[in-house]
Amino acid sequence: MSEKGFTLVELLAVVAIALVLGVVGASAGWKVYESSSLAVSANNIRQLAAGGMGYLVEHNYTYWPWREEEVGGATVWWWGRETAASKSSAEGTREFDPAGGPLAGYVPKGIRPDPSFSIGGNAFKPKYRNGYIGTGYNTLLGGGWIWNKNPSALQNHWQLPDPTKVVVFFTSAQVNTFQKPASAKNPMLEEFYGVDAQSQATVHFRHNGKAMVSFASGNAGFLEMDESTRDTRMPKANVGRFAPVGNTMYLK
Repeated sequence: MSEKGFTLVELLAVVAIALVLGVVGASAGWKVYESSSLAVSANNIRQLAAGGMGYLVEHNYTYWPWREEEVGGATVWWWGRETAASKSSAEGTREFDPAGGPLAGYVPKGIRPDPSFSIGGNAFKPKYRNGYIGTGYNTLLGGGWIWNKNPSALQNHWQLPDPTKVVVFFTSAQVNTFQKPASAKNPMLEEFYGVDAQSQATVHFRHNGKAMVSFASGNAGFLEMDESTRDTRMPKANVGRFAPVGNTMYLK
């Protein structure tokens, strides 16, 4: 009995089928990634929003500080406490204690790293060794980047003109070009934790070009980027702002 091999036409047909299956598989894999990233963002923001409301109820409806310095050099960020030793360490090796932040006890221990940072296709530069959440807090509610311990600097919930249009939490990131291994020629995406009306772009519109947010009213949703604010150092990373610099729309 004679042996028969593949003809050139048959071989090309097999290769074509394999390529089609590969494309379909990659597309399905990307959809799984998008769904998992969306689910993690939704879970993190939902838990933070619920914890924030619990905090407000027990603190005269006054928002918590974005950052507060302690004696000895430690810093209490809204997402946790960081010692002076950690702050002086290289980024990527630093550690924070989530149990030391103002929302500890209000937010369940279900906050997870968002997979969009590690497999989103952008060079990622971690700040901390023990995790990241990729969520920011509105600094205009929390007394600014460095709270001066003036109670009037913290926003009272009932004094907001329209809580349905004030963002509390949002998906966040920034483009880093100034800390190794990042550079001007090697921009890297890193997690970030706040936004104001003046500083650099730190809102991450990572879900199909939109940012997931929670509002002071307790509702959640998506907001689009003001295209004029896109960080052009990494344009495909979708980092920008809700409004141009100086505009407090969605912030106050």
